[in-house]
Amino acid sequence: MARSGFGPPDALAAEAAWALSDLAEREPQAVLPACRRLLARHPGCGPLWWVAARIVTAGDPVVEGERCAEALECDRTDELLDEAVAPAARLVRRGGVGDVASADIVLVNADACGGGQMVVDADVLGLLEAARVVEVPVWVQAGVGRILPPRLFAALERKLEAAPEAHAGVVVELTGVARLVGPHGAQTPAVALGRVDCPEPPELLARW
Repeated sequence: MARSGFGPPDALAAEAAWALSDLAEREPQAVLPACRRLLARHPGCGPLWWVAARIVTAGDPVVEGERCAEALECDRTDELLDEAVAPAARLVRRGGVGDVASADIVLVNADACGGGQMVVDADVLGLLEAARVVEVPVWVQAGVGRILPPRLFAALERKLEAAPEAHAGVVVELTGVARLVGPHGAQTPAVALGRVDCPEPPELLARW
């Protein structure tokens, strides 16, 4: 899996969770090295950090891996986003200043959020700047596993800075973001970032 291509963060993390659960049952001492290898290969994938942090600290990593995979596969963020947006509202996910100027909400996907920052694809930076210029509210979609505690996000950022892949994502501030939309619905960033559901294991915080 560590050598696989780059897919959607939730799909990648769910696949990893099932694989790590199986590995924990057969060769438990190999779980931590496997987590580190996956994270080194996919440093900007928040759900993968979430899975790894929960599995390496779990009393039963086999069951925890299965639980993580099921949570990722049953994520209701898309449905909750639809419920939160007014029926007549115009959402823009791509485009320039002209497109953004006629929008009610600019929506971007975050691969990870934490510590007042988020990881996004580099190609949405122009969209975010356009939203700032014309003062259109920015909503960020951050599904299961994408909200990380501050120190774990800092570890992600260190790995991301050292990643040679240009498509690994970039870290930007959450300043100006009106709502984070996740498995608990559309919330202010302060509220959403306070609903962390994974630990900060020393094994993943140390430099490796």
